[in-house]
Amino acid sequence: MKRQSLILSAALSLFVIFSCKKSDIASGIPACIRNEISAHKIDPGKGVDRVNEYLFQNKIVYGFDHGMIADGQLEVKDESCNTLCFVGGFGGPAVNICNGENFFQAAVLQRTIWERK
Repeated sequence: MKRQSLILSAALSLFVIFSCKKSDIASGIPACIRNEISAHKIDPGKGVDRVNEYLFQNKIVYGFDHGMIADGQLEVKDESCNTLCFVGGFGGPAVNICNGENFFQAAVLQRTIWERK
């Protein structure tokens, strides 16, 4: 009986280990941001190559990097998926302003939470 219990326990452990699918999205991300990333994964035509987490104006925000598309702007969203601003691109220094502050000077990169592979 002990041997059967041991074999069953080992089989269950292996099942749990190998059935878990590792997400390519970093942990601790709000559900709406995770959903937005999933939508970009499904539709590469949306043009987001990377999503970074920043500390900006004492809040965590998420930068959706449109990479090499024509204007190449960074869309900045809060944890509720509200778009705060678009910065960068062809507009010059004036388009770096987000909530009255230069985003690229004030924001502190925390981590990359997703990147297209």
